[in-house]
Amino acid sequence: MDERALEVLEFDKIRRQIQAEAMSALGRERLGEMLPLTSPEQAENELNQVDEAVRYLYRQGSLPFGGITDVRPLLSKAEVGGVLDPLSFNRLVNFIQGSRRVRQSFAGEEVAAAFPNFAELSSEMVDALRLEQEIRKAVGEDGTVLDQASSELRRVRGQKRTLEQRARQQLEQMLRTQQRYLQESIIALRGDSLCLAVKVEFKNMVAGIVHDVSASGATVFIEPHSVAQLGAEVRMLAEQENREVERVLRALSGQVAASADGLQHNVSVLTQFDAWFAKASYAKNNHCTQPRITRDGTWALHRARHPLLDRDEAVPMDLNLGQQQQMVVITGPNTGGKTVALKTVGLLTLLTMAGCFVTTEEPSEVGWCDHVFADIGDEQSIEQSLSTFSSHLRNIVDMLQHVTGQSLVLLDELGAGTDPAEGAALSIAILQHLKGWGTRVVATTHYAELKAFAFNESAVVNASVEFDVETLRPTYRMRIGVPGRSNALAIAQRLGMPQRIVEQARGLLQQDDVHVERLIADIETARRDAEVWREQARQALAEAEQVRREVSLQQAEFEQKNEQIQERAIAEARQMVEHAREEAERIISELRRRQAEGSGKDHELVALRKALEQAAPGYSTQLSRCSGGISRGEVTVGSTVQVLSLGQQGEVIERSSSGRQLTVQLGSLRMKLSATDVVPVSSPGLQTATPGGTRRPLPRTLPLQLDVRGNTVDEAIPQVDRYLDQASLNGLTRVTVIHGKGTGALRDGLRRHFAHHPHVHTWAPGGPGDGGDGVTVVELR
Repeated sequence: MDERALEVLEFDKIRRQIQAEAMSALGRERLGEMLPLTSPEQAENELNQVDEAVRYLYRQGSLPFGGITDVRPLLSKAEVGGVLDPLSFNRLVNFIQGSRRVRQSFAGEEVAAAFPNFAELSSEMVDALRLEQEIRKAVGEDGTVLDQASSELRRVRGQKRTLEQRARQQLEQMLRTQQRYLQESIIALRGDSLCLAVKVEFKNMVAGIVHDVSASGATVFIEPHSVAQLGAEVRMLAEQENREVERVLRALSGQVAASADGLQHNVSVLTQFDAWFAKASYAKNNHCTQPRITRDGTWALHRARHPLLDRDEAVPMDLNLGQQQQMVVITGPNTGGKTVALKTVGLLTLLTMAGCFVTTEEPSEVGWCDHVFADIGDEQSIEQSLSTFSSHLRNIVDMLQHVTGQSLVLLDELGAGTDPAEGAALSIAILQHLKGWGTRVVATTHYAELKAFAFNESAVVNASVEFDVETLRPTYRMRIGVPGRSNALAIAQRLGMPQRIVEQARGLLQQDDVHVERLIADIETARRDAEVWREQARQALAEAEQVRREVSLQQAEFEQKNEQIQERAIAEARQMVEHAREEAERIISELRRRQAEGSGKDHELVALRKALEQAAPGYSTQLSRCSGGISRGEVTVGSTVQVLSLGQQGEVIERSSSGRQLTVQLGSLRMKLSATDVVPVSSPGLQTATPGGTRRPLPRTLPLQLDVRGNTVDEAIPQVDRYLDQASLNGLTRVTVIHGKGTGALRDGLRRHFAHHPHVHTWAPGGPGDGGDGVTVVELR
């Protein structure tokens, strides 16, 4: 790749930004060497890996790269027989543990299915658990070699500690017995020797070796002879300890060397992961998209922006290059964004070839190049006696020696810096030459001759950067198919040029140039209007699409909720029917028992079985069919209705003027009900669903006896009335009221009430087995 193109397109700045996203020195080193790859297959593979990393970031977050450092120098040292220090072993342990965490991040069937490339690559990593355990057995986290590293080290250190303890005990005893000779009652350490701080006038009173004297000369530090002998033994053991520690570290280094290949492979894999995730993090933070690489020299950039410009301020641009549109000639005023557009195309191409996502708001296509050439900027040199024109020309000459049909050439201010006529002629000749090679070219210029060249060549298209003539400021929007105007006179007027001079200059313009400028102005106006309409249409389409998605979502939610409601209703219905079935079976069993005892009746068993049939699934549907489709508004006096709250059928005997209140006869019971609580079963004159009387539903869960003991007569009567009403509605013909004996006041009051109750046919005291006079057995009508 042309080094000058990398420099002028500022590829290194983007490389440093991506490098800053790396989580380890391994990734930063790899990204510091990032360049465009050598084949489209390599670039496509790199883009696919980065895409997988982007998806992982959004779904799982960053990889756990903690503890991962560059251990390659340590592995190399171990491989050549070097001995690693304890801190180096701790770095290796952290690396092994970090590698394991990364490997486990892609474990599991769900993650492996979502990220197959990473799962396969991580599965090839080596888990050096055995080496980690051996290091941790010998080296502590603080970098010390542990006693348990070897039995010999444990023995030597044990003896050393014992001797040191004996030496201290002797010194502590001397502190107590010879305190009058001591300057301070402390044990001082001088070098490796344990000493006493003796007053100088008593130095001959303590037998030992003088190791030091205080600065004032008043204190002498003496190591007693008995302690000196122990110190010598301690120093010998320390030498043995050092030799054993060296042996342990050498053995561990040998194990590291044996595992070096696997660890080197882990380094390589983790370097790739870090580089991919750094690119993915850059893409995520800068709202980049994955480009598609084409092999036919086709570019289709959609809403692209320069990656070094602020995203909120950069104006996106569209650009197409291909077989039918081989060259783009961009014209327009200075500071209008021509050079930025040129650099955007070149930089996004280089990033795509390096396997990076690009700053486009929509997925775009980038053609594969064998070279990217760029002549951008003013490189005049006083030292080399090169003018602006000469420096540009030298770069173009060098390009022409290496350019091919697979190259991308970017030319800024083509032909500038010399006589306009000659510069324009030379520029057209250069473009013709590149066109013959089939090279893709994006060029900027101010020459009107190049605008005409683009009009006359089918493979060349004009483009311009827009200029607002009202504010006299560039908008930085690029327009394809419309040549630009330099607007030199308008800019001069805005900058304060006298009006007389501007008008004189305008009069010196050739009439053809004036007509062309006016034509271009009209085209720009028409294009701006079309752009506004297009944006409005795009917004309307986006809003319609949003509404469609919302309606689809609401419909899906409605269908889901409806399905759930149906499922719950079916489950509740089945539960109710099952409960009713169990209750019916219980009542039937009770009646059979009573019948066996001589107290039951056959018609009660038949009524209960009919009620059981009514509770079966489909009964309400059959009931609806029997109703003949009668609506609520058609309920009239004489209609047979189903009372929803009671599950009972009855006859309407009275209807309010508003139609909201109905009086319904339910057997011997007359009730006022809301019209919303009934469903018509038949109209007057039609046969009801159950000929011969009112159909009774499955009895509710109602006990066959009521216990009112402990209540007064006034308290018990309302309970008894409600109970008898429910028993009558449920078709019971015999119930028992338990009132107890006591004083007899509750018993007598209830029996007087039974004598006049509309539901009571007869009553009698309970038999000897039923509670005797403490209960009353009531026969219902």
